[in-house]
Amino acid sequence: MANQATVLSPEKASILLNDWRTAPQTFMHDVLGINKIWQLQADLIKACIRAFETGQDIYVGSGHSLGKDYICAAISLWFLHCYRPSIVIQTAPTDRQVKKVMYGETLSHWYNRKMDLGGQTFANPYIEFQKDKWYLIGFTTKETGASKEAQGGKFSGFHSQNMCIIVSEAQAIEDNIVDQIDGVIASATGKRLVIYIGNPTRAKGRFAKGLRDKKNNIVFNFSCLDNPNYKHRKEMIPGLASYAWVEDKRRKWGEDDPRWYGRVLGQIPETSVNTVLGADEIEHMKSRHGFLSQHAANAGVSLDPAGEGIDDNIMMGGNGGEILETVAKTKVPPSTSAIKAVELCKGINGSFIIIDCDGVGIGTYQELKKLSPHYLNGIQIIKFHGSAPSEFEVDGKRVYQNMRAEAAFVTKQRGKDGRAALDVGDSELIEDLGEEEYFTNKRGLIQIESKEDIKDRLERSPGRGDAYKMLQWAFSKGYKLIGSVSERDTRPRYGMTDDTMDNLNGQRNYGSSQKRPREGVTWE
Repeated sequence: MANQATVLSPEKASILLNDWRTAPQTFMHDVLGINKIWQLQADLIKACIRAFETGQDIYVGSGHSLGKDYICAAISLWFLHCYRPSIVIQTAPTDRQVKKVMYGETLSHWYNRKMDLGGQTFANPYIEFQKDKWYLIGFTTKETGASKEAQGGKFSGFHSQNMCIIVSEAQAIEDNIVDQIDGVIASATGKRLVIYIGNPTRAKGRFAKGLRDKKNNIVFNFSCLDNPNYKHRKEMIPGLASYAWVEDKRRKWGEDDPRWYGRVLGQIPETSVNTVLGADEIEHMKSRHGFLSQHAANAGVSLDPAGEGIDDNIMMGGNGGEILETVAKTKVPPSTSAIKAVELCKGINGSFIIIDCDGVGIGTYQELKKLSPHYLNGIQIIKFHGSAPSEFEVDGKRVYQNMRAEAAFVTKQRGKDGRAALDVGDSELIEDLGEEEYFTNKRGLIQIESKEDIKDRLERSPGRGDAYKMLQWAFSKGYKLIGSVSERDTRPRYGMTDDTMDNLNGQRNYGSSQKRPREGVTWE
């Protein structure tokens, strides 16, 4: 519930606002009620005044959960109130980051105001003081016109005497977004402020370049090791990275891992951590929706079981790379999941059911194997272990750390080739796919970040994304109903059914010297 804010007279407000222009931290205390910040947040606030004087942009390379969005939301409101008229733009690559994180933090500050200085908030990222002249607005970088998929763009047409632009998750924005921002901010004849914030997980790109250029930019590196919660080994400021979290990542990742550099130390790693599916690829996959299933006969079901816990059990049915139906429900017993999966598979004339068997999924697989062949009517039951080693090779060398990574890149290649579609209305699936990142590990293999790391950022399980990738991997294998078409013997054992293994004897055997097409590779 919002605090009861004091309404000031125009004369009193004018005097205070004039004083706060050069004292942003005082504004945040007096108006927004911010009492606890740590040293690097305070330094960033002070740097805003320095940026006015030098005309430099501010770059913040930050570790995880260090209050960068919290304090930048406060900076947004300070600028909006104190510089009249003004335009404040909040932007990031994803809807979740703009609406839930950036604007969410901004509204939290707004509703905690001690003083009412005017303005009206809206459900979408928008706060208005004077229509078309004085406001805060938020939108994703894919809407700006600088991204390939945008048409016209939202960055064009912004002109104000005073302008502030906050870019979150800056490591993931396209390089030409920066050019677009440079063009917009040039219209400000009064005060101008540009802040790029993000986890510096990528070794290349404009964000990394900006962080390295300490001569022409004001640069900060927020390290989890410097925050008071870590130093004192207890919660000093709510929301900052804890000692336990940092030490857990030290154990899991090691200090040479690029994720340790980018997400803990706030430093640029030597090896980049990149998004598996970029914004352009996702947009291309959206454009294929409604076409693929019309001309395919390769249907099946994927299951990402969560058992009877709090996460959703995901069941996804599709054909030819396109999703036809998704069912999400918590607390589903394995026996129920098995029956529902068969019903869905029959309903779409499918030939396979693929199950994530790492963890609780093995129970559903066992229930499916109990069903009679007559009831299954030729449907293949495929056990998928994402943690199993990938057998995919190029020039005799393994490419992927495990099957989870292989499935992700099969999905990526199918998307590029126009053989994987996304429904624009399935925002949770799109968010899952756009969030997942990979890096090259010490053995030179492509490795996907852990599911737990993705859950930390999404604040939920990426089950839809996992089910989708399993389904795309299965589509690439061309599974057929048992008894209808001879099974190919190219599938690795973790991607075969028990029936397939039993029936391989006597069928054609391809020697190791005979090359065969694999997903994502063009054989000569």
